[in-house]
Amino acid sequence: MRTKRLIGVESGYSNVSEFVKHDLDLPDDVRRGVVVSLPLIAEIEDAALRNKVIDAWALALCENGYGAVEELPGSGMPGAPEVGDQTHHLLGVTRIALGIKDSLEKTLDEPLGVSRDVVLAAALCHDLGKPFEYAPENRRRWDTNPGAYGRPSLRHPTYGAHIAMVVDMPEEVVNTCGYHSPEGRFIDRSLAATIVHYADDAYWFTLEVAKNWETKVPRL
Repeated sequence: MRTKRLIGVESGYSNVSEFVKHDLDLPDDVRRGVVVSLPLIAEIEDAALRNKVIDAWALALCENGYGAVEELPGSGMPGAPEVGDQTHHLLGVTRIALGIKDSLEKTLDEPLGVSRDVVLAAALCHDLGKPFEYAPENRRRWDTNPGAYGRPSLRHPTYGAHIAMVVDMPEEVVNTCGYHSPEGRFIDRSLAATIVHYADDAYWFTLEVAKNWETKVPRL
């Protein structure tokens, strides 16, 4: 398992280790690699929430045979067109989500009703379940016997909500993980999930036109 390390890499922290918890017994190098891979984590002011984002990604990666977010292809689902790796998507969606929040608040001259920290965490974690959905061993098992397991047995939003709950994420972040995708048709999304849902769609469907390819990402 390849693990991205901090040696010679600027992380945005003066000492990354101080932001990394150890009570989930996950490899320190994977935790530190998450911080390097997703530098916008440094903008989360609440230390507890910041650590939960690190924990969540480290747990999702390690449970599914990955060592770094960059090992996941930059696509919306397995087999779909790729743009960079998964860090490009996560950071792109996070920046778009912050833009939605900031633009509406500036235009209306009033708070939108969700904190910047929560939007950051929700956007950075919205695809926590992709390591499960993309894992080659899982895909081989599902392809071999879809009647037994389903194909996939869980889509990434469901597994992502599971990971978010394991690390005790705020409920609005769990909601975003589980319902940023078309699964959200069946509930009322939280404000954070609504923002991330539209940011996610903006990312994929703008690139679909710009690059003249089919994203294969489900539309509502």
